[in-house]
Amino acid sequence: MKLPKHPLQARHLALVCATLLSGCASIVSKDSQELNVNVLCGAKPMKASCVAQNSKGRWLFQAPGTVVVKNDNSELSLTCKANYTNAFTVYAPPLPGWGMAGNVLAGGLVGAAVDIYNNTGLKYPETINITSPQCK
Repeated sequence: MKLPKHPLQARHLALVCATLLSGCASIVSKDSQELNVNVLCGAKPMKASCVAQNSKGRWLFQAPGTVVVKNDNSELSLTCKANYTNAFTVYAPPLPGWGMAGNVLAGGLVGAAVDIYNNTGLKYPETINITSPQCK
């Protein structure tokens, strides 16, 4: 491929490339993700029945284990019940993913906004360790 020699053509090429790359996380990311969830009593893992929930759905799973959830811009609530404990709820906030960070660094604020709108720019933590409040 021959690159343009004229500065105006080079700017147009750069603008087209930047436009195509904005919204990067929307292109390369899925709308769901797998989370590893552990319920702990001190440093010791406990078996628990859990429910993960956000505005996109509700998922039942056993901890320690994995659960696949739909990405969302709202907090993910995790409610767990282990033997001999009361049910308890914790919240995991969505955090910017690498694709969205790349958009911001490259100046693609429009692309970052598209990523948030499409629920692909923000991700929940991949591993969530929950300490039961009844264990101290």
